[in-house]
Amino acid sequence: MSRMEYKSFSPQIETTAKKQLDNGIEIYQNNEGETEFLYNEIFQKEMYFKHGITLPDHGTVMDVGANIGMFTLYVSSKSNCKVYAFEPLPPTFELLKMNTSSLPRVTTVNVGLSNEIKEAEFAYFPTMSTDSVQIKYRENHDLDLRYGLINHYRDQFDDPRMLNRFVDQLMSPKFLNEQIHRCKLTTISEMIRYYDMNAIDLLKIDVEKSEFEVLEGIEPEDWGKIRQIVMEVHGLDGEQISRLENIFRTNGFKVWIDYYEDLNIPNYFNVYALNQMHTPSEW
Repeated sequence: MSRMEYKSFSPQIETTAKKQLDNGIEIYQNNEGETEFLYNEIFQKEMYFKHGITLPDHGTVMDVGANIGMFTLYVSSKSNCKVYAFEPLPPTFELLKMNTSSLPRVTTVNVGLSNEIKEAEFAYFPTMSTDSVQIKYRENHDLDLRYGLINHYRDQFDDPRMLNRFVDQLMSPKFLNEQIHRCKLTTISEMIRYYDMNAIDLLKIDVEKSEFEVLEGIEPEDWGKIRQIVMEVHGLDGEQISRLENIFRTNGFKVWIDYYEDLNIPNYFNVYALNQMHTPSEW
């Protein structure tokens, strides 16, 4: 496929809800539960900053799978970093643009990251956009969707049986309202060239089962430009975990893989990787 234009048009969302976060930031959202979940993960728990992962005062951050922009807003509130925020799904991308439009050091890009330049179909869930996924990974994704809904609404129910009944209802086609979108995909190395990035101080990846594809899109000569990586990975068995560790270690990174206990989801991990060729003092 030929080189594509990356700043593409996305349609306006008919209705949007705006919420003021506890820290005073106002944000457009898909729904209250999802926003509170993301805020708790990113702003309160600071889950991306463990095992020596730090945020430089100045530098370059890639937010891959930016969703509505919560991580980008966190970075912008804590530093003067330049942030490139990538989100493939048009409805979610529109919210991302609205939430970051006042931030001059943020560039939003309506494209997903993968192992080559191409297009792919995604299943988009308006009520839980963070669980939207490439169609080829849609099979057996219902369990992840269910866990996501349970975690979003857990605090609203004292009785677990009522919570499960409520989630059963939300999982019905009528309420899930699954939509199919064809989206543009590109690679990290293509973006490094396109935006003339000399270094990436922090690469954050949250792409719902497409993690290996994103890593495969980093060409050998570009691994040394990346100083830190944080990512969520889903549904990996022992062999896949070993494969992931090997990718990082082969490319000069020290890696930690933590089971995400808070969500109580099987095979759900957070990954933290530091490039051993760089030290924080160099940043």
